[in-house]
Amino acid sequence: RPHQGGVPGGDELMSLFIERMVNGLADGSIYALLALALVVVFRSTGQLNFAQGEIGTFGAFVVSTLTLSGLPVWLSIVIAMGVGFVIAAGVERVVVRPIEHRNPGAVIVALIGVFLAVNQFVAMIWGVDARSLPSVFPDGADDFVTILGAPVRIARLGTIGVLVVVLVLLWLMFTRTKVGLAMRAVANNQESSNLVGIRVGSILVLGWGLAGAIGVLAAAMLAPSAGLTGTLMLGPFLLASVAAVLGGLDSPVGAVVGGLIIGVTEAVIVGYVDFLGADMLFPVMLVILLGVLLLRPAGLFGSERVERV
Repeated sequence: RPHQGGVPGGDELMSLFIERMVNGLADGSIYALLALALVVVFRSTGQLNFAQGEIGTFGAFVVSTLTLSGLPVWLSIVIAMGVGFVIAAGVERVVVRPIEHRNPGAVIVALIGVFLAVNQFVAMIWGVDARSLPSVFPDGADDFVTILGAPVRIARLGTIGVLVVVLVLLWLMFTRTKVGLAMRAVANNQESSNLVGIRVGSILVLGWGLAGAIGVLAAAMLAPSAGLTGTLMLGPFLLASVAAVLGGLDSPVGAVVGGLIIGVTEAVIVGYVDFLGADMLFPVMLVILLGVLLLRPAGLFGSERVERV
């Protein structure tokens, strides 16, 4: 109850805190999904896919087009994830692999080129005006549940649930299927995997395609609240990159933990640190990242690389 003078009471402060933390976890789930996609690619090729966010944005526009044609949102997302899979797999096969064999250092430049090309392609097809995208989950004014007295939107809980489902599915794939075991083997040593009969090229295409599909899913989760524009994933991609490095570039669990840490930290800064606010979010994240890497260069959950001398 509010006290005299309009100061919030303890119950209201706790309710506001819970609401902000859930929102932070929901935003962190988006960053975690993108970070997962980055980790899947990095584990197999040692490269960061700088076009990951733009592929996700392209897929979100595909979702918008399909929903406007009358398809259900879930079906539209599934189809768009397939499109993202094909685009990302094509980038690995057509752009990354030929350049990597000739000049590995040039792959970064090539991926930045893909980033710019996809961004311009989106503008050519769909224009630069913002679009709306319906949410997969109920997202009306009355669509909320009460948690410890705090109203929490169902759509925010749904976003967190999507992250949990994706994480469980990836864990099952990596630990319970032959394809997942092959992907882990390729991530550890491509040459040895090739010697034991694993088709390394096909596994790399699969890994990149899977990352592309996850990126589209993240964009489709974000667009209903953020608005669908050509720059939809620029900020989230930067934060997801921080999350991936923070958690460890070879650790899917680290990607999730890093994403959630970034999301909660963002909620705390925006909600409680008035002298910083949203404008100082990226500098604060950079300071946190540098601090962690100075203490643990491999990230919170990354594997320390041991070299023989």
